[in-house]
Amino acid sequence: MKFIPFLAALGVLVACDGKEPSDDTGTVPNETDTDTDTDSDTDSDTDTDTDTDTDTDTDTDTDTDTDTGPTVPDVAVSGLSWRLHDTQQSLVYASWEQDIAGTVVVEYSFDEGEWHSTPEVAGVAGANEQIVVGIPYETSASWRVVPSSGAAVDGDAIATGDLDDDLPLGTVELSDPDSWYADGNYLITSISDRDGGWGTNGDFYTFIMDRQARVVWVSKTPSRHWTLFSQIAVSGDHILWDESTAWPDFDHGRASTVHKTYLDEEIEVIGTRGLHHAFTQMPDGTLAWGSLDHGGGEALALLAPGETTETIIWTCQEDWPGVSYCESNGLFYSADRDAFIYSFYTNSSIVEVDRATGASTWWAGTVPNGYQFVPSDSRYSWQHGISYLDSGNLLVSTEYREGGGRTTTAVVEYEVDHKAETLTQVWAFDSEERADTNGAAWRLENGNTLHIVGSAGHVKEANADSETVWHVNWGNDYLMGDGQFIDDLYGLVSPAD
Repeated sequence: MKFIPFLAALGVLVACDGKEPSDDTGTVPNETDTDTDTDSDTDSDTDTDTDTDTDTDTDTDTDTDTDTGPTVPDVAVSGLSWRLHDTQQSLVYASWEQDIAGTVVVEYSFDEGEWHSTPEVAGVAGANEQIVVGIPYETSASWRVVPSSGAAVDGDAIATGDLDDDLPLGTVELSDPDSWYADGNYLITSISDRDGGWGTNGDFYTFIMDRQARVVWVSKTPSRHWTLFSQIAVSGDHILWDESTAWPDFDHGRASTVHKTYLDEEIEVIGTRGLHHAFTQMPDGTLAWGSLDHGGGEALALLAPGETTETIIWTCQEDWPGVSYCESNGLFYSADRDAFIYSFYTNSSIVEVDRATGASTWWAGTVPNGYQFVPSDSRYSWQHGISYLDSGNLLVSTEYREGGGRTTTAVVEYEVDHKAETLTQVWAFDSEERADTNGAAWRLENGNTLHIVGSAGHVKEANADSETVWHVNWGNDYLMGDGQFIDDLYGLVSPAD
């Protein structure tokens, strides 16, 4: 609606109405205004234009062009063959030809419906070879080469070699895969070939077995020397196993050594003079062992990588008050405390040795002035396999008699209170077997506990409720050494050239 300005409209009205002008009073003489125009124009024009143009163009470009570059050509595989390792005849070398370079894996199966695989191989045009590990001895296995692009090709069946007839074999008595340690696919340990426990000189074997107790790797100790503490190196890429001369040769371990080896080849042999029982490795690769050939009753010897002469940091005669002679059966290094926890069968005692000072910081057992046990009848005896847990608690394999019953070998966990100077029993797992000697215990990452029941010839895995979830029985009192679970064997193979 348009509005005319008020003054302009008044001027138009005066000029056009034809009446006389008013007087000075501003009125028109004799004039009666009869105009009754009540123009109340109520123009209510409300623009109802409802144009709601909301452009709904839903053009969704569905161009599915996924151009990923040039097409990868297929790898053609041919000429498959295999051979066994010269001495470790569970290790297999798979060979094949490729027409072009390309990534492949070797897959193999020895249990129906279950296939295993090597790590990826960057195959070259021409001849290729890959080591295959984890197949048990005396086993037939199917295998194939599988390119990342191209058709898989089968090879002729593999047949692994025979085991030494003198190697004792275990039998799985109980197995609960849903409850055992998931990363414990293999176990490394050692065993004598004769029953009777300690002092029955014979051959010793370091071996690796799978969860069905099938042997997948074995090394026989030379000259009937002893092996009791085979283990995986702290680097995780090779094996350490001890060759002790102390007991078969009665030389106080003067010629004892530790072997560093891959699954497929030996790396080096390190002299560990005086080694007669336990040894361990520190995070920097330094070897530590109890020596019977350095004086002082027993000496704690350290040998750093690259060194040829060991360092003595402690002797029981000089550094353990009240002790004049001792022989050990367990040794563990705690990086958190920078100290060794050290076990002795000669006095059924454990002592902690500070690495930096060589001081005996605390002890418990029969040696006077040691920590007390809570309850008092929970004291360990003939203990082995000692270790500190992440919590600071102590774990041992020990003689055990619950409620006055028969003596067995058990794993016992103690809370260590350095302020109160006490060891309080907080957990136990009774193996219900009796080992006259030896034994090892390790707490696993899932809370389970691995127990090597020493000379009883049993290995058990127990859960936190002290229930057995895996049990292997060798059927006699063979002397067994320490043990450790392994996840993947390929990490123990010598590096590719």
